[in-house]
Amino acid sequence: MNLDFLQNMIVLTVTNPRAAARQVIAMNLPIKSGWTALLLVAVLSALFGFLGFLFFPIDGDPLLAALFGSPFNTALIQIAVQFITAFLVWAVGTKFGGVGSLSNAVAVVAWVQVPLIVLQVVQLVAMALSPPLASIMGLAGLMLYALILSQAVAELHGFRSAVVVFFGILGVSFAFTVVAAVFAALVLGVSNA
Repeated sequence: MNLDFLQNMIVLTVTNPRAAARQVIAMNLPIKSGWTALLLVAVLSALFGFLGFLFFPIDGDPLLAALFGSPFNTALIQIAVQFITAFLVWAVGTKFGGVGSLSNAVAVVAWVQVPLIVLQVVQLVAMALSPPLASIMGLAGLMLYALILSQAVAELHGFRSAVVVFFGILGVSFAFTVVAAVFAALVLGVSNA
């Protein structure tokens, strides 16, 4: 894999996510390589996210400061989110008749992060030049992520409709968030009263 291939794949991922996902799947990476790639992109994403928070902290939100104020916490959160995402992409997709393997799901989820990391770097520069532009880029990044992930998961599992996949991802994300919040409340305690 050279720099030209990487650049071409990033452009392909943004312009035709299903074709890019096909290329990632065709590599047929071993599961260990996929997990390593996922760990690497999670750490890179956490690094750039932490730098953004460090240079431009969000004032008045102690929860965000606690979560993202440390590079270690930021990396742990990013790694956990990416690993859970990859597992859910595989498990939920196969539950609904998808044909993707766990190793390909991990590789696809890892690859989907690469264009977003490039966007994070550009966003860091934009923060220094124009914070409102950086905010717009952040929203654009979320929309881009949703689009690319939906298309890539549809390709991975052989689903025709990326729109249905998108709503499936929203539903699973919501359900997972509720379960995680309930678990956190049970572990941490709802209140001191």
